Amino acid sequence: MTANINFSAVDQALNEAFKEAMFLLGQEFTKAITDNVWDWPNPPSPRNIIDTGRLRSSQQVNFQEEGVATFSWPVDYAIYVHQGYTMRDGSTFPGRPWTTKALETFDVSATISTILQRKLGNV
Repeated sequence: MTANINFSAVDQALNEAFKEAMFLLGQEFTKAITDNVWDWPNPPSPRNIIDTGRLRSSQQVNFQEEGVATFSWPVDYAIYVHQGYTMRDGSTFPGRPWTTKALETFDVSATISTILQRKLGNV
C-alpha cells in the first residue's frame, strides 16, 4: 500500500487560511476602534476612538513572508491613541489599545484552524 499526500496543497491551504484569518483580525481591529467601549474623561463616555476617521481608515496589513503579517496604522498620532499620553500641562489622556482589545476576543489559532479545515476538505 502506498499513501500519498500533496504537501504543497496543504502548505498553500495553510498560507491561504493564515491570510484570511489576518483579514478577519483586521476587521476586529476596526471594530474595536468603532465600538463605544472606551472610557474618556469628557462626555460622552464610553465612546469610540473615531474623531476624523483617519486612524480607522489608515489600517494596513503587510505579508512579508508566509506566516508573517504586520499591521500598521500610519497616522502620526496612532501611538498616542493606543498608548495614551500626557500633555505638557500635566493633563493625561488614557490609552485605547484597540489591538489588545481585539486580540482578547479574536482567537487567531482557532480561526486559522477552522478555515484550514474548510480548505483541506477541498484538497
